[in-house]
Amino acid sequence: MRLALVLEEAKVAKTMRLALIAPWVVAPPIIGGLQIRFYQLQSLLARLAGAQGLAVWDLREGGPVSLEEPPLSDPRRPELAAFVPPHGVRALGLRLCHLWPGYVAPSLADQRRRLLDWLAQQQVTHVVLVHPYASELAPVLKRRGLHVFIDCHNVESELALQLAELAGSAREAEEARLRHLVFRRRERRCFPAADEVWLPSEEDVCRQQQVCGAGAELRLRVVPNALDLRQYEPPRALEAARAGAEAESEAEETLDIVYPAEFGYGPNVEAAVLLSERILPAVRRRCPRARLVLVGRDRYGLVACLRREPEVVVTDTVPDVRPYLARAAVVPVPLRHGSGTRYKILEALALERAVVTTPRGAEGLALRDGEHVLVREPGDFDEAIVTLLRDRQLARQLGRNGRRLVEARYSWEALEPLLRAALEESGRTSRQGGAC
Repeated sequence: MRLALVLEEAKVAKTMRLALIAPWVVAPPIIGGLQIRFYQLQSLLARLAGAQGLAVWDLREGGPVSLEEPPLSDPRRPELAAFVPPHGVRALGLRLCHLWPGYVAPSLADQRRRLLDWLAQQQVTHVVLVHPYASELAPVLKRRGLHVFIDCHNVESELALQLAELAGSAREAEEARLRHLVFRRRERRCFPAADEVWLPSEEDVCRQQQVCGAGAELRLRVVPNALDLRQYEPPRALEAARAGAEAESEAEETLDIVYPAEFGYGPNVEAAVLLSERILPAVRRRCPRARLVLVGRDRYGLVACLRREPEVVVTDTVPDVRPYLARAAVVPVPLRHGSGTRYKILEALALERAVVTTPRGAEGLALRDGEHVLVREPGDFDEAIVTLLRDRQLARQLGRNGRRLVEARYSWEALEPLLRAALEESGRTSRQGGAC
């Protein structure tokens, strides 16, 4: 089987020179679902690029970089913005420009010419653009005869509208609405130029088709979020030790309810507040040993105010989220907003942790309530969490079922053949997504 895969990779690579235009090259520590998606993309494309290697242009660095020697990772360094909304008269001017149907707001003016020259020098035949950072290049690259693919972590225009609803100020809401305007135009004007647009789920495929219009000729393919399972070994020894100690030290054991997230993102902050202020107090009335652990970068200090040790622990940036997940008795994901699919759920299931999530959190993943996770509305989370804290056999069974699902559907081994097929089939005009 492995020999057949190697021969297929060689067949594709023989006629293909592959490039990735990424907002930045990801190196550990990897923070949040967005960076995991970038890392997934750069790693699997590098596998498929063959002996010539994957050519990578790093938009934050403003030039080509090597995956063998990526730029040093610094969690304190600002992430590249896909679009910086203007204010005042310039914001009005932007809205007026969008009255012209052909207008697409540029983000890459300072490096566009150098980037296009570099692609020509590298003799690239296939290029993957990360939306919304580089998707504006799709029409010009298609005119130059390249096979163009656009990778999306979310339906960005729709997500921008959701973030406008969650905004903490009128200024933030207006910025989100301007992003919606800009991203919707990019999607409508640039996506039809691509050989394919890749989205995390069938639900996202249907939403993207709606954004671009029922008559738009889009070639949409589900490219799910996935994990390198070599990096996620279930903590069986820890579970055995915990099970053995239950009878002896039940009164002293701390039960960690772990929520991993990037807390610069509005829906994650909303979920953290819900967990801290409403769900945890109800849980602790019946399970006093339970504590909430909020794990992840808090760039703007939006969840630091929730710290109430020992009941609520806020870690801020950690080098690796997996040890915290491995110690979790339950991983709650009470998301009410968002797009794409949740890496935090996949990571928890890969480590055989019990997960409680909302219908929105489970959206886009092949999760069955009561088999892989518990799916509840936020108002019922406390009851579900208490059930899992008390019934450890149920929690373990959910985790094991979840691990098997990730192995079958959301592993790099499952995803690699799909990406290979996408590159091989480039140029075909059939729509790849399911019926909406």
